[in-house]
Amino acid sequence: MPSRITVYEKKKKRNQRIGLIIGIIVLVCLIAWIGWSQIKPAAERQQTDKVFQKALQEQDKETFQQLVYLNSKPLKLAETNQLMTWFKADPERLERTLAEIKSDQKNYPEKIGKIAKQDLFLLKKQPGRFWFDTYTLHLNKQTLEVKVDTETASISVDDAPAGKANQQTPLIIERFPGEYDVSARVEANGKTGQASETVQLGDQRKTTVVFQLAQQVAPDQKEQYGVDIEKLLEAEVKARTGKTVEQMTAYLGKSQSEVEKSFGPPTNRIANKAIYDGFEVAYENQEVSSILIDLNKTTSELEAVAGKPESKSTETIGTVWKYPSSFFDDLLGWLNIKSEKRVIERSGKMWLELRD
Repeated sequence: MPSRITVYEKKKKRNQRIGLIIGIIVLVCLIAWIGWSQIKPAAERQQTDKVFQKALQEQDKETFQQLVYLNSKPLKLAETNQLMTWFKADPERLERTLAEIKSDQKNYPEKIGKIAKQDLFLLKKQPGRFWFDTYTLHLNKQTLEVKVDTETASISVDDAPAGKANQQTPLIIERFPGEYDVSARVEANGKTGQASETVQLGDQRKTTVVFQLAQQVAPDQKEQYGVDIEKLLEAEVKARTGKTVEQMTAYLGKSQSEVEKSFGPPTNRIANKAIYDGFEVAYENQEVSSILIDLNKTTSELEAVAGKPESKSTETIGTVWKYPSSFFDDLLGWLNIKSEKRVIERSGKMWLELRD
């Protein structure tokens, strides 16, 4: 009988040990499962930059929507697609973004982005699972500055009116990070000037776009100086000589006798010049080489009508006012005059020179 009890007890103890071992194994497995399925994801979720990167790599829209917020709301599907595409489009942009997220989380709640090149997100801390925290990324609006070189231009962003800008006052626009098509349009002098540019908001704290539209709407040369200068030249030449610009130009290359037959003898002669009242005639080899006609205008009076010259140069004849090469061609083209014409400043007066 005692031997039978001993065998029974041995079997009982052995079964207890086996049960204990099995229990320990089950417990270890359970702990491992909890760690793998619950704690590990919670720990990984705390590494916000890694979660962000993985969501982009795996095109995990659901995770991206849970992580990134716009106007304190989860992203819509269209916004998610646009932003995921934008972040993945430029490897350097993604690298900077991950660095920003990691730095902001490390220094939370201090905002390091205030001194960084870019500032895409505001991190917000939320209670996580177990002893881990989680963070959400709230998109910050970016600054777009639009400058133009005209008086007033209409600015549009993605074909939607955004405001107006002029030479003195640029237009400041606030938009969330992403790619935008910015365009400018201006109407002046019967012309339309327009330009567009695609910008990436978020690559830097402030993005500036400059549209050069002035040249597109600049008045034609003749329109710029107006009909007044035509009247001025004709009226003053007629008043000084009794003839039109075209008629005076016809004397170039003529002989001295032909000139005197029309105007009589000069009031004075200086070297090869014949001085008349209101104009001068220069001869070379007994032929007219140039004619200088008094416009009866001061420098300021001529500028008021013809505008300022591009530049000035000093020559023996006086100070030559240089206008664009097309100025006289456009202005006097209706006369079919092919001679060279120059505006001369001499002794505080303005003159029109005609020469071959």
